[in-house]
Amino acid sequence: MISCAELNRRQVMVMGAALVAAPMVAGPARAQTSTAAARSDSAESDRIAAEFIGEAGTLSEGLALDLPALGDNPSAVPVRVYVTEAMSDDSWCEELIVLAELNPMPLACRFRFSQASGAADVAVRLRLIETMHVRALARMNDGRVFDTRGQITVAAGGCGL
Repeated sequence: MISCAELNRRQVMVMGAALVAAPMVAGPARAQTSTAAARSDSAESDRIAAEFIGEAGTLSEGLALDLPALGDNPSAVPVRVYVTEAMSDDSWCEELIVLAELNPMPLACRFRFSQASGAADVAVRLRLIETMHVRALARMNDGRVFDTRGQITVAAGGCGL
């Protein structure tokens, strides 16, 4: 069994290797442009969620979503998702996804966990194109799926900037 200190040391080594291996781009910086547009409905997000859920039903308890009511910087909206149920060797979260329902690409992020993770608790910053629901789903090792969502109002489009 690996200690927490050893696991952290290995993660730092891996992250350091990734930073060293990342190529530097030469030449002048150029502004990025985007023609991204918000989706008119959540059909794509619903399809991704249905694929993630599969044959299982969803439970509304067991997963928490922390997000601000107003995203004053739509390019970096803080979102935290965590499983509220205690993790053990017999019960842990295998996978967690976050969906920004009206973004051009609704699947914002996907995380995979193991028994050794100890907790399923992630914090990210999302780029949101407009006011929408953010949805999170977590699949437990026993097949249960937790589902939660929250509404966020954004000040201006972030994806189309």
